[in-house]
Amino acid sequence: MSVEFPRALLREKTHAWDLAGVAVAGGQGSGGIVPGITRSDGGGFWTCVMSNVSLSGGRGLAGLDRQKVSTLLWRAVRQICDGGVVSIIVPRNDALFRPWPAGVSQTEGFNIPHDDGAPFSDGAGYYQPIIDITCAAADLRATSLDIDIAYAGQLMGGESFSIEHEAAGWRMYEIATVDQVDDSHATIAFNPPLREAVTDGTVLEFDRPRCLMRLVQPSSMNLTVQPWTFNSASVDFVEAPIP
Repeated sequence: MSVEFPRALLREKTHAWDLAGVAVAGGQGSGGIVPGITRSDGGGFWTCVMSNVSLSGGRGLAGLDRQKVSTLLWRAVRQICDGGVVSIIVPRNDALFRPWPAGVSQTEGFNIPHDDGAPFSDGAGYYQPIIDITCAAADLRATSLDIDIAYAGQLMGGESFSIEHEAAGWRMYEIATVDQVDDSHATIAFNPPLREAVTDGTVLEFDRPRCLMRLVQPSSMNLTVQPWTFNSASVDFVEAPIP
């Protein structure tokens, strides 16, 4: 099981999620115009840059030395990544752009207690997704899906979602267009192409999109610390190779 980058404690100020290698351009012509651009066969791969990740702590650190805990956590994650040899799951901070149901709190689904109403010993609860969207079966490298919408806000295009594939693990996709059939059914076009075939009823994760990634290079989590001050760091990820 892959480790997930701990965004609850290591929060970035800015992030950039982009598809690289989507197309190949020819040489630049006169006037700075590229005369021809050709789509690459694989449809690209995700890159993620998290900048100015605060090492002054975050949620759940009450009563602790926040700088110490978050700095040690950064170092621990760096060692888990092992210079890019080991892949981890990286969540996309996309809460503002997900198809959230109207009238539902943004914190709904977090800190769900046990059946007796008690949380875990550290005060935390369970998490469960709220948005409920599944898809029909589709082949490897498909770029459209027929979806069943049980509970969600309106899809407009531009939203990201993830699928936990059996072999490829968590992979992320971004919607281009939405053809709404009725309130419960739609066809979406998206990129990159499916990393793995999916079966009927496969869950599309819109609440917390995430992707299996690795460090771009061994130095991608380098850390410079100025003692007794608030520090920050940055990290570059690239989508892990497809098995």
